[in-house]
Amino acid sequence: MEWPVSALTASEKYTLITDCVVPRPIAWVSSVDVLGKVNIAPFSYFNIVSSDPLIVSLSVNRRMADNGCCEQKDTALNLLSGGDCVIHIPSHDHAPAVHATGSSTPPSDAQIDALGLQFCAAQAVKTPRIQNCAVALEGRLLQNIEVGNPVVADLILVEIVHIFAADDLMHNGHVHPEPYSINAMKRT
Repeated sequence: MEWPVSALTASEKYTLITDCVVPRPIAWVSSVDVLGKVNIAPFSYFNIVSSDPLIVSLSVNRRMADNGCCEQKDTALNLLSGGDCVIHIPSHDHAPAVHATGSSTPPSDAQIDALGLQFCAAQAVKTPRIQNCAVALEGRLLQNIEVGNPVVADLILVEIVHIFAADDLMHNGHVHPEPYSINAMKRT
């Protein structure tokens, strides 16, 4: 089967590309807004860019505003204003909370409390990390690249400055999050 991209709807493009580019790692990103409020959101458009310096990418699609313009999502806004984040690698146990934090509802303390998420201080950035995530990458904004004309996404490059991995993930000197990680889950 073949698909000329110009003939596809936005929904068809999304479905087709996410069906073809697998597996996609899931990043569960905490960030803090200018008032100090914590936001957490999942991203499947996430990957490694470089190992030295240690850089990862997050692609944050913009949302359509009521006025018809694309506007930045909370994670992009928070990174651009605050300059740091923590990227968590969620476990199977986190799947319901990851899904819930992917909703388009505005961030709230009540949402985070309802999900039972507990935060602890990060080591190198001001944004807190999720306490019971076994892998957390603390990072600082390196660069934001606006994608499209008009802009439809923010490709954010994050330099990782500190890594946390739970002791039970260590085997022979290496971090082995699978089969723990939600990223190892089979697609349904």
